[in-house]
Amino acid sequence: MAHEDTVLTIMESLVIADKHVIGDIMAHKGIWKAGTSAVNNSYKSLNALVDLGKLEKTGNYFRLPGCRSEGKEHAMALTAALVDIIKLKLDYVIFREPTIKEISLRPDAIVYLSRGDKALCFILEICLNETEDYLRQKINAWKHYERGKEVLSEILGTRVKAFDIVVSGQEAEGAFEFKSYLEALK
Repeated sequence: MAHEDTVLTIMESLVIADKHVIGDIMAHKGIWKAGTSAVNNSYKSLNALVDLGKLEKTGNYFRLPGCRSEGKEHAMALTAALVDIIKLKLDYVIFREPTIKEISLRPDAIVYLSRGDKALCFILEICLNETEDYLRQKINAWKHYERGKEVLSEILGTRVKAFDIVVSGQEAEGAFEFKSYLEALK
């Protein structure tokens, strides 16, 4: 197989996905024809990566070694949002669910998008069952985190001058709505 490296790069951003998700991205990239061909080729590549020890298979999902997710609702909603980001015609760096020990936060994702000399960074939160108060606490923690830009710069390995907070699943004061945010980037 010639495309395991591409599939692995995608999986490193998604962390957990199924053959349909990977097939969709590979078809979007023009690597395989959309539909059955992309799904079958993705399945072969994903299984080859399992054989190489670079991925694990659990049920219908493939995941990076060390990932404990079993593909439940929140995990798959996050994967779907990350797919939307990957499909943008922008360079991306995604860190899924990193722990920020200094402020005891674990954002769903830290995303860095760039094109040429323009770049932006945002914290992505997927809200399915969070209370309004809990989400507000997370947003406020980021907004008042004095070392936020510095820590994000360390994680991403590039200088972060500013960052946004983007929420999918519910509206939140002090944050951008995910679909509208992505639409503005197109």
